[in-house]
Amino acid sequence: MVTHEPLDLRTLPVWERATLVLEESDRLPAGGVFEFFTEVDPRALIARLEQLRPGEFSFEHRHMGEGEWRVKLTRHHVDPQASSLAAALRRSPVFSRLSDNGRAKLAESITEHSARKGQIISAENAGCTALGLVLEGAMAVFVGAGSRERLLFHVSPFDTFGEAEFFDGGLAMGRTVALSKTARYATVPYESLRAIAVVEPELLMALAAVTAQRNRTLASELAAQVSQPIIARVAAALLPYAAPERELHPALPPLPTMTQAQIAAAAGTVKEVAARAIAELERTQALRRERGHIRYLDRSKLLAMIEEAS
Repeated sequence: MVTHEPLDLRTLPVWERATLVLEESDRLPAGGVFEFFTEVDPRALIARLEQLRPGEFSFEHRHMGEGEWRVKLTRHHVDPQASSLAAALRRSPVFSRLSDNGRAKLAESITEHSARKGQIISAENAGCTALGLVLEGAMAVFVGAGSRERLLFHVSPFDTFGEAEFFDGGLAMGRTVALSKTARYATVPYESLRAIAVVEPELLMALAAVTAQRNRTLASELAAQVSQPIIARVAAALLPYAAPERELHPALPPLPTMTQAQIAAAAGTVKEVAARAIAELERTQALRRERGHIRYLDRSKLLAMIEEAS
């Protein structure tokens, strides 16, 4: 149940937003919900809130249209006795919609796994029989290879992957790769999901919403690749890792471990072109590298670069 009017954060400086959201969330009881709007991908703000209040909130964010992202925040009672799997199911935008009994049944059919950086979790064009859920770390789904490699989407903690294949029974659209040094994830057979969805059809709506959001994001990125200069596209690919702070600030994971090829894939270009754009962004002090990896980002300068190209 939403207990507050939605907050519109779009007119506020980014470094003030986390404080305001926390002030509002402190008024919520366990299970209380409120929503807020931002004009750009809110992953950096969500990561900042998670740093400040680890495990206390779950988030569901949706890209509604140009310049409008809607985020639903739910406050949870932190149970130190709960397993990491139970906590992840409760905080997942998909599985949080299930009843306690539904999540308990789901847990019975889940298998947990771990992966190291660069490990392929599932191959492109492979058969799919299970939905994935990231428990810890970061992953991404890529298509193509070499200079034609493209990043379709990132998969962060509590996000799922394999939804489209669940609905149409097709082969994997891309290969899922671990980006962080280590990653933990769980898989649940499609047949188990279907059995639970018979009793709790809201599960299907949640999975469909994730699929629709990824389609919307891909369409937006395709339009940007046609219309925006490369430096703006690289800035946009880096923006989700830029903390909502003033000036240069440590980049959010997994960016400090990502390669230039992976950044290029996210920007829809090749490594050599992305490298030149990264060097130019460093010259303007929008970022700073150490040992060849991007360690610091200036969110306001990245935003200015993107807006200038719009």
